[in-house]
Amino acid sequence: MIREPEDLKVHALADALALDIHRVTKTLPELERMIFGAQLRGASLAAPLHIRTGCAKPSAEAFLMELEAAASAAAQCHYLLTLARRVGMLPEPDCVALEEQALHLLRSLLLLMKAERGRQRSRALRTAPV
Repeated sequence: MIREPEDLKVHALADALALDIHRVTKTLPELERMIFGAQLRGASLAAPLHIRTGCAKPSAEAFLMELEAAASAAAQCHYLLTLARRVGMLPEPDCVALEEQALHLLRSLLLLMKAERGRQRSRALRTAPV
């Protein structure tokens, strides 16, 4: 059950978040950029990478596991962005916008996971012996 990542809205959202976080973290002072920025960029890259990996998996169950990992990465991004805003590491307007992006990605992933679980249950019911 291989999918094309470009066909998934969540992939576009994750890709945009990763690009925007990369752009914003380039403005951090060197020490914060190397430590905190690397952590934030890593979390932001994990989401689209897990989505792409899931699309290449042959089973629906494996796809769902990768979506769960992508959702975890989106949650990490959201937390790190709230932390950056609260300690004044990044400009508040940038953080607020990125926090909203991360939450939108997380919610979209959760909805996709719910839909995928529903499809799996439907398939199981159709193929179950009676």
